[in-house]
Amino acid sequence: MIFGDGMRSPATVESAKWVKPACDGPWGTVGALMPNRYPRILRLRAPDPSVPDWWLAYRALFEFVAAVGERHTSTPKRAWFAVWEGHGFDGGTNTIAWPTPAIDEDTIRRREAQQGRLVDETTRRYAAIRAALDEVPRFHVPNRAYYLVEAAVSAVSQLRYPDSPNEWRNPDLFWPDDRRWFAATDVDFWSVYVGGDEEHLAELDTNSPTPTEYVTLGHPLEIEN
Repeated sequence: MIFGDGMRSPATVESAKWVKPACDGPWGTVGALMPNRYPRILRLRAPDPSVPDWWLAYRALFEFVAAVGERHTSTPKRAWFAVWEGHGFDGGTNTIAWPTPAIDEDTIRRREAQQGRLVDETTRRYAAIRAALDEVPRFHVPNRAYYLVEAAVSAVSQLRYPDSPNEWRNPDLFWPDDRRWFAATDVDFWSVYVGGDEEHLAELDTNSPTPTEYVTLGHPLEIEN
């Protein structure tokens, strides 16, 4: 499967249709990404930029959210993961940086041939990725469209980049099938916002590996670079 062997592509987006009408907050607020059905919302900040192997620590944060979430859902074996379509998985360029300028015709021709092979290879690769992505259903909320895949809650660590299958990809949204909680992030920031009940969020808050704070649907989303 294009998003990783641990993921499944559903036949429809029926299980995500509830998200759009429930995310009715103004763009730029938590309510634009978080459904309006949860009594409390907790912000878990991303690891500090100085942390060694930051991406591994960021994945561990999602694994923590999933591990706690498994204890607060009746459907731990069935969850939904949404990945924003705008990440640019199906397009890009590869370049070659020559260490020295070409000084003769043979070198120029050899380099042009190598560049041509690279362009052809890249074109075929991204065409295959686009074809595979076309098989994954998408759903829309205001200002965003997402690919939807299915797996167990614990499979959050198995999501992969379509254009780099050995690299972990964080979901932009994910939730268990019973909708007991909902987790959201976005391309413009790294914090993870989790909506749920008091007991669930208290457990997250107490044990989080990163700083936390409670927020509201109207809370502005802080851009984090």
